[in-house]
Amino acid sequence: MPNDKIQHGRSKHISNYGGVASLIETTDNSIIIETFDNWGYNNLNEKLAHYIIKDDRLLQRLRNRFPNLKHLVAIPTDRDSFLHQVRPKANYFPKWFYCSYCKRFATYSEWKNRWRSSGKKLDFFNPPKCSNKECKENHLEQIRFVMTCTNGHIHDLPWEYWNNRLSSDRTNETEDENEKPQGPQLDFSKKCCENQDLIYKISRENTELSGIWIECKNCGKKANLKGIFNYQQKCIGKKFWLGQLNGKFHEEECNATTSVKLKTSNSVYYANTLSSLFIPDMQNPLSSDIRVEIDNMVESGEFTTELIVQLISIQKKIEKELILQYLEKGEVKYIPDNIYRQSEYDYFLEKEQPENGQIKFRDIDCSEQINGFSKLVKIDKLKRIAVQTSFTRNEPIDVDSILQNQNEYEYAVMRQSVSKNNFDTKTLPALESYGEGILFVLDNQKLCEWEQQSEVIERIEIIKANAENADWKLHQIIAETLTPRKVLIHTLSHLLIRELEYVCGYPASSLSERLYVSETMHGLLISAFDGTDGYLGGLSNLCNDLENLNNIITSAIYRATDCSSDPICLESEGQGVGQLNLAACHSCTLTPETTCELSNLYLDRKLVVNKDFGYFGNI
Repeated sequence: MPNDKIQHGRSKHISNYGGVASLIETTDNSIIIETFDNWGYNNLNEKLAHYIIKDDRLLQRLRNRFPNLKHLVAIPTDRDSFLHQVRPKANYFPKWFYCSYCKRFATYSEWKNRWRSSGKKLDFFNPPKCSNKECKENHLEQIRFVMTCTNGHIHDLPWEYWNNRLSSDRTNETEDENEKPQGPQLDFSKKCCENQDLIYKISRENTELSGIWIECKNCGKKANLKGIFNYQQKCIGKKFWLGQLNGKFHEEECNATTSVKLKTSNSVYYANTLSSLFIPDMQNPLSSDIRVEIDNMVESGEFTTELIVQLISIQKKIEKELILQYLEKGEVKYIPDNIYRQSEYDYFLEKEQPENGQIKFRDIDCSEQINGFSKLVKIDKLKRIAVQTSFTRNEPIDVDSILQNQNEYEYAVMRQSVSKNNFDTKTLPALESYGEGILFVLDNQKLCEWEQQSEVIERIEIIKANAENADWKLHQIIAETLTPRKVLIHTLSHLLIRELEYVCGYPASSLSERLYVSETMHGLLISAFDGTDGYLGGLSNLCNDLENLNNIITSAIYRATDCSSDPICLESEGQGVGQLNLAACHSCTLTPETTCELSNLYLDRKLVVNKDFGYFGNI
């Protein structure tokens, strides 16, 4: 197992594209990240306090879906792996490898047994190598095809049966254009022969899938990979991300049908991640050490609530109310994302900076200096917590559905928990980041007048109509609540990020947006965090010179009036995934995927710059 070979950044363990059960490409081969239950947290006891990330506001929100949740625990660093033996675990996936010299094709466990049988030490087997003398320990190549299902499982294809076809198989016959293509029909009753010895051969002349074939050296039976993406079978329900129990990977009953994908395909994995900005007013000040001590007393069953409160308050000299507040979960209810963000938005606009310096900010009235905006909030110190709750395969879900109960859930794809304990887990993996940012608040009066224009409404209706025909339920759900101000603020966010890349010293991939859009919110936060190239002061310090910042905003808007793909881009009635962008493409509006909250969709720069109905049309 490559458990000591994971050398990618901590941020990739919790992101929109990586996390528990995701396939990560390493310098050797691809691996699947195992559940954080296997990382070593369970053996820490009191040392667990070192890893706890405190955000009681986020914790309370998560308890709607995770009723027994007690702590968010940090992704371990390299130093942690030496001090406490806490490190991310993984296993190779896909499990099938072939040698590019001798062409032999077998599972990881079979290659491992051959290595051991040849008298070689297993310490030198990772990355996997061929044990044949002629191959001189050649590094094995990993198969690049996997199968996934809508219930979140992932599997290897049945390669041991691939060259054993039924008489009904028509894969290599001439296809009828009027018929739906059929995948290979395999005979699972037996293997091609008793002493199967597979090889994986690639033609140098034929670059198509028909130029790759699986052949048995013993019986000579072979079949190519033509039609592999049309192959389907019933899912066997294995959960490779949960690791092994008694030498076998966990599995569950599943009636879904699998589909074949490349292991690097985006649709193999979608992380369901929630992020939260730390608000000091909504936190319990109990330290992590005391929290762990209280938890241990509760789990022992030897202490009543009253006795715990009394003992801790006397020993630690802490107010009883704080201990009771921690012990009592309070009202647990489903909180939509906009309601959750409202408290952040209100805090930065209405509250004063806390004296303890946990976060640092000040608001600036810019209504006279910057056209179209009423306020700015200069945030010099900001804390963000991101937590992975679950994941899906084949299709993503919207942020409001991540914590919904099953009876309210509208998707065909199933959420898979990142824990062995499913949704009864007591801990979830999280990532804490510090950074800086600017909260831009648009002029509400001007915004309300602008969004009533018939031209503006018509353009939003075009996006909604395109979303109704989209393949993913996600797009249909988001489009139901799509408003002119959301498309405007989202597009403006992208234009500003692209412009800030030139002036604040950070690449666009290091900046991130957080949209605050509802009937009572009309702003956007652009921030930079540690772990990227952020948190050097180059972003928030732009607020010190409003004249210069106004020039930056004006330049961003002016730059958006022209695109190298115009007039095609400007007059488009649908482009991008699902035709969900109007006047927006890679040349003028789109940003790196890690920057955007909405997957580079629901954008239209015409709403920003058009001289007749654009919000900034008069600039």
